[in-house]
Amino acid sequence: MMRLRYFFAGILFLTLGNAMALSADTDEPTANPSPECPTPECECPEAVEDHLYDSDCWYVTEPNTDSEYARENHLWGIWLPEDPPLFRPFIADPRQVTYSVGWRFNDRALEKNIIPVSFGDILPIFRWCDIWALRGDLELGLEGAVWAVFDPLHESSPLIDADYYVGFPITYAFGHWSFRLRGYHISTHLGDEFLLNHPHFHRRNPSIEAFDLFVSNQFSRDIRLYAGLGWVPCEDDSFRTGQFYCQGGIEVRLFALGYRDYSNRLYGVPFFAFDLFYQSHMKHHINSTFALGYEWGKVSGLRRRFRIFFEYHDGYSVDGQFAKTPTHYCAIRGTYGF
Repeated sequence: MMRLRYFFAGILFLTLGNAMALSADTDEPTANPSPECPTPECECPEAVEDHLYDSDCWYVTEPNTDSEYARENHLWGIWLPEDPPLFRPFIADPRQVTYSVGWRFNDRALEKNIIPVSFGDILPIFRWCDIWALRGDLELGLEGAVWAVFDPLHESSPLIDADYYVGFPITYAFGHWSFRLRGYHISTHLGDEFLLNHPHFHRRNPSIEAFDLFVSNQFSRDIRLYAGLGWVPCEDDSFRTGQFYCQGGIEVRLFALGYRDYSNRLYGVPFFAFDLFYQSHMKHHINSTFALGYEWGKVSGLRRRFRIFFEYHDGYSVDGQFAKTPTHYCAIRGTYGF
């Protein structure tokens, strides 16, 4: 313990000494806003010619999106585009790629109280701009996500189930239309503590490789429609779910009841969403999911959205090991993503 104290004291001493030496040796104005340099009009140190690439000038930004920049400069495409995605995830899809946390009530397949969480994001790799006869954009991307459920009312809040996903979407968009062709893998793993608490649980290996094709149309300013078909060529023999599936839904945003904050480039709007999912192993039910809530979003940058909503699901469980168990539940969720 004494050695740790001496170690941290030494680090603090060296840090303060370096800071004092730097402040004494330079008379150049600071790059960050200060009483001497309160606005971005103050020049940054001449370390680089283009201040946009000087990490000291963190307030200097490029106003255009990467796609707008590519079009203005007649480029055929751009790497790692910082743009809103061409094909957004579906609000009411329980397996949307997003960051989320919630509280689920009365799940018949698991426990009566469940905490579902997810961690997921989209990495755009390359975007081709203004291609083909329709002058749309084509993008190759990478997606990754984890969907997990925890039992909060038992000791240590054990992990019950976790589904791991990686996907490679190719998306194309023009006008109000957007298309996505995707190949992906999902595998499921049960929590260690859940297996210890349920020693006789029949553990299987839900794992698939699949392809699907979806189309989305912004039917009006308030209404979005989508539908798609999927094929599962590879699945583990211990947990077969059928080779084909289809999915469709609608999203309604009531902009007449929302607001706009022009100073913060922010908007808010209530929404309703409905998602239907059918797979060939479903004999008695179709997965129906409803979402009703409020969305806050940016009108600049990547245009991510934050949502709080009430969710109702009826059909089969969406959690891998329990996907053949009929259930229905209600949930309160918050998500941050696209």
